[in-house]
Amino acid sequence: MSEQQTAPRFLFPRQGDVMVGQADGVWKGRSLEITAAVEAPGAARLAVNGRPAAKGEDGVFTAPVLLDGRVNRVEAVNPDTGEAQTVTVFVFEKAYHTYRFTVDDCIRAFEDLERHKEEYTSIFDNPYLAVFREAHELYGSKTHINMFYASYDGSFNLSMMTDRYRQEFEANADWLSFSFHARQEMPDLPYRDKGYDEVKADCLLAVDELRRIVGTAALRDTTTLHWGAATVEGARALRSLGYKALCGYFVFCHGEPYYDCYENGENIVSYYLSKEQTANLEHRCFWVDTDEDIVFAKLHMVLNAGDLPAERVGPFLDELAADPAASGFIQMVIHEQYFYPDYVAYEPDYRDRILAMARWMQEHGYRPASLSDILAETQGQAW
Repeated sequence: MSEQQTAPRFLFPRQGDVMVGQADGVWKGRSLEITAAVEAPGAARLAVNGRPAAKGEDGVFTAPVLLDGRVNRVEAVNPDTGEAQTVTVFVFEKAYHTYRFTVDDCIRAFEDLERHKEEYTSIFDNPYLAVFREAHELYGSKTHINMFYASYDGSFNLSMMTDRYRQEFEANADWLSFSFHARQEMPDLPYRDKGYDEVKADCLLAVDELRRIVGTAALRDTTTLHWGAATVEGARALRSLGYKALCGYFVFCHGEPYYDCYENGENIVSYYLSKEQTANLEHRCFWVDTDEDIVFAKLHMVLNAGDLPAERVGPFLDELAADPAASGFIQMVIHEQYFYPDYVAYEPDYRDRILAMARWMQEHGYRPASLSDILAETQGQAW
């Protein structure tokens, strides 16, 4: 930033930023008032949406801005030079004080349902799915599951799965839902360099079978792609198939051993986003790529993390909740394989972690949410 810079540049909100209701501002009737921050150290004065902005000693101008509705344009103008910047900003009112719980890498539960189709009378006879029903019955929790098409060794895939459970899946679709994750677990980062056609083919392969198995009512238009890595073309393929939102970590590698397939300092589980875009989303909940009509939603918590036993779940969430901008909407993920005793990184307290999360949410007034419901009527507008 040059001290002579007279052109306004938004520091907050930025293009595509999402305000999660009162986590980011104050309601004034049906308008959300936020404080815009604009840098232009060489400017004598600025106006934001027509209102004079106050200049601080650091050269940053601030001004209150009223956001009306879900999609808003905010303009900063230097009246002395005519230089201006306009950003599109969103308000996700329904997201405030809600949470979303997701599962990645799921396939073994369906393999078990197929294996025991002559014995099980319910999908919840499967021990894995039974955990989510328990969380739902005790705390009202909802679960969204991102599915592999095939097992690790390829011996089972969704085309081999019975559809005899579909009626029960549909009956529970208000709280138990599904979408595409990847063809299978390996290789790591399977879509990092893949193009439109390859991603589309894998997604269609899985979704066509899921529609047969769980029914259309249980499918959702949001997902987490395996490893959260994709090219713009790959993300476009998912968008063309109706996926509105992609979930990821949006953080940076700092040499952690479990991220050994990344370079130190590289942004991870961040799809095609730049480092600057990732840094902006790292401590927020959502960001919208208005060029691609895709919402990115942050996963704040990995419940199967090695340093997060059940007794640490509550304190972790307490710490997260202390940051309003990051915790207006809280989203968590757990990976299926850690549930099973034969897995190398088996976690005996897997169930307890999920119940601890759901209990904390209920005790702190967070409501379970469907990301599809939050996004309804947001996309497809003239941006």
